[in-house]
Amino acid sequence: MCFFFCLVFDVFPGDIRGVSVCADSAGMIGHCQIYTFGHVGKGKATGKQVDVQFKCVPVRPGQLVFVTLKTIPNYCKAMWTQRHLVPECSHEGIRDEITECITGKLVYTVDKARNMLTVKVTDAPENTDYNLRLCHKRNVICAGEGAHRTIKPQYLESSITLHYSKPLPCLCIEGWPARVDAPRVQVCPFKNNLEELWSGITYDLNKEELIWEPLCPVKVSVSLCHADGGKSCQDLGNVFHSEGQKVIFSSVDPHPMLCTKFTTEVGAWIKCPFAKGNFSVWTAKITSKDGQQWAEISTWVKASFSISVCEMKPSPQCKPIEGNKFQTLSVDKMKHTVFNLSKSACEVCVCIKVQRVDVRFSVPVLQCDLQCSSWCRVPERSQDIEKILLPALIILTLILAAVLFGRMTIKDGDKKRTPWTKLRCLRMVCKPRRYNRHIMASSAF
Repeated sequence: MCFFFCLVFDVFPGDIRGVSVCADSAGMIGHCQIYTFGHVGKGKATGKQVDVQFKCVPVRPGQLVFVTLKTIPNYCKAMWTQRHLVPECSHEGIRDEITECITGKLVYTVDKARNMLTVKVTDAPENTDYNLRLCHKRNVICAGEGAHRTIKPQYLESSITLHYSKPLPCLCIEGWPARVDAPRVQVCPFKNNLEELWSGITYDLNKEELIWEPLCPVKVSVSLCHADGGKSCQDLGNVFHSEGQKVIFSSVDPHPMLCTKFTTEVGAWIKCPFAKGNFSVWTAKITSKDGQQWAEISTWVKASFSISVCEMKPSPQCKPIEGNKFQTLSVDKMKHTVFNLSKSACEVCVCIKVQRVDVRFSVPVLQCDLQCSSWCRVPERSQDIEKILLPALIILTLILAAVLFGRMTIKDGDKKRTPWTKLRCLRMVCKPRRYNRHIMASSAF
């Protein structure tokens, strides 16, 4: 890249015959030029402006250049210095004009079924090899994924295929001319595909740690929540803000209803890492015998639990029953314990709420499998059944009433018939031809 300087200054009084101009920069050899003013009468150039054009100096885009001016002769070692920053390749004026700044353009198509990208290079520098690769972009640096592909100039019109493993938002196609310090161009086909980031969740059973390590740098808030079976998820506190750093939740009880919530500027996503698979380390169930009900808790790790009795009716939410305080039980590893229920539990729609309390993050578990109150297990369903059965019973009652009324009417009609009418009916069934002739003869009168 060639750079020109144009200096304008006032001539000082005295015997100044010219100036010396030098351009220096880190990493380059200094360039100096001397300019003389020619034969000018003494005092005639005083106060006049002089234009000096510096010849071409090789520089690089983004380079910082220092321009130094001295007079000839140099009085009292006087010197004037000014710095100048050469525009970057991103500058619109030189982006497509300077050879060092031309990167080429990338056009691509995506084949999701085969995890494949088809790339074509356009507007690349002539007579220069071109490099293509896939990389993961992290802030400024794009770390390469596999070896790059080199394309010869005569094959730049052909398409190149690149295979990827996951359609991550930071997965980019990078291209650059095959020369030293050549600028690079990047396009990211999946930049809006944030859904892929929330799959990298792991759980350390020994440390009871839930770990999420983002595969791409993203500004996100991460928290744990309790899924209620619908679309909502109740926050459990401790929100972590990440811009690409690893997030660790310590002291977590694995449970299918314990989920991770990710919130970005675009939206929110909820992922439940324990929903699939047998991750629970404890179970609770209701057992009965000879009319006695009790809750049985089994655990594979040493843990403490709180147990309370709550009522499902009339509200679908389980509310604590007055006078029934929760109890705390400690259970050793590979052991089980029981929690007896009173016989009055069958008189109301009660459930057992069990929650682990020796960890920071846990969710309550409801057990409503009382043998004597199975109709209370799922109040929402029972309410729906009532809504269906009540109209059905009313309609069935109306139908039965209509049938009984019809039968009574028929019987009353049978009682009012005369013997001749009955005989005529018999004749119509037994001797239809003679009866028809009789009717015809009668009609003649």
